[in-house]
Amino acid sequence: MTTRDPEWTEQDRAEILALALRRAQRCPCGCGQRYADVTSPEETGPAFVAERVVCRARLALLEAQKAAETKDIIGGARLWTVHKRR
Repeated sequence: MTTRDPEWTEQDRAEILALALRRAQRCPCGCGQRYADVTSPEETGPAFVAERVVCRARLALLEAQKAAETKDIIGGARLWTVHKRR
């Protein structure tokens, strides 16, 4: 007789259930806020402030790619990486 360990432990099941519950409470638009907060009455609910941030790593990559644009065949073979300066 072969005895197998369960694929999911009790801890695994508890964590995935907690994740599912957390995701279920989030607004479906993708803003990351709690659905109850973003759909609360405007007069009595929390206030929100939007701000724009820039991914500086992506910006550096886009700038480097733009500066290196070329019409030759090598341009399509370039591989780009981004790392944080020390």
